[in-house]
Amino acid sequence: MPAVLTTASKLVCVHGGELVVQASTTALTVDGSPVLVQADLLAATVSRCTNTNANLGQIPCAKVTSVTEGVSTSLTVGGGPVMLETARGLTNAVPPQPVMWQVSTAGQSLLEAS
Repeated sequence: MPAVLTTASKLVCVHGGELVVQASTTALTVDGSPVLVQADLLAATVSRCTNTNANLGQIPCAKVTSVTEGVSTSLTVGGGPVMLETARGLTNAVPPQPVMWQVSTAGQSLLEAS
């Protein structure tokens, strides 16, 4: 089973930018880090995206626009499904890629879910 994401997880856009994610609840933590739920990812922003060549019409990733994979079907916190290390989705970047963000590391291996 995949690991659950927490605020210690590292999530990146395909251009190397880092997702900035705030946990909306502290009801469940792993090693002191709050677990992330789907709403947290949908509110995430992106920093340091390198998709910045205006001559090519590029617009950098600035925010997450969707979660396409990695939503737990068995574990919820505060009514929202927790996110798994298999998570990925899209950002607002131009030109868009099929998958614009993904998990680099779950940041923990104690809690898993399906």
